[in-house]
Amino acid sequence: MPLNEHTDQQRTILVGAGAFARELIEWSLDGALEDGRAFTAFLDSSPAALDGFGYRLDYLGAIDDFIPREGDRLVMAIGDPAAKARLGGLLKARGARFARLVHPSATVARSALLGEGVVICPQAVVSSHARVGDLVAINALSGVGHDVVLGACSTLSCHVDLTGRVEVGEGCFFGSGARVLPKVAIGAGARIGAGATVMRNVPANAVMYAMPAKKL
Repeated sequence: MPLNEHTDQQRTILVGAGAFARELIEWSLDGALEDGRAFTAFLDSSPAALDGFGYRLDYLGAIDDFIPREGDRLVMAIGDPAAKARLGGLLKARGARFARLVHPSATVARSALLGEGVVICPQAVVSSHARVGDLVAINALSGVGHDVVLGACSTLSCHVDLTGRVEVGEGCFFGSGARVLPKVAIGAGARIGAGATVMRNVPANAVMYAMPAKKL
């Protein structure tokens, strides 16, 4: 189904229209959306958010004002965990249902459990018996190891490595290249900076960063 051809009963709607949304549109063209859907519309504070990029999607207004209809499926295109939690909760309270987006090049173990609205980008891996919460985003080339518990509304940037039996609370953010050693627990709301290696448990809402690069 072309991006600009759809029925009112099958709207598939991007929540947010920033750079991450544009990536998800591209992945949808590879068949990443469940049920064979294609994006038909978007929600954003700016009706011009996708102007100039060649995407012909209907504008349905601001996220906070949106009232879903029966048959709508939404995809969260916002990376910030706090914003995802707030807006996802608001929309779900109004009856919204979120679709999964899993790129065909991603590997998801049959024993893994994926929550509602999970986004898994190209060449990511979700390993055996991992549990991924609602509205989690796993960006390209990231790995979720065996028996990992990944809390709702968390976001993994590219090249993140959560090794075996890591436990991540809700609403956590991992910068590009971050890695967490086996059996480490990350508290809810924590932010792990790009390139950081986490070897010990991290309390809730902590901010952890690696040392900055130095000139040799």
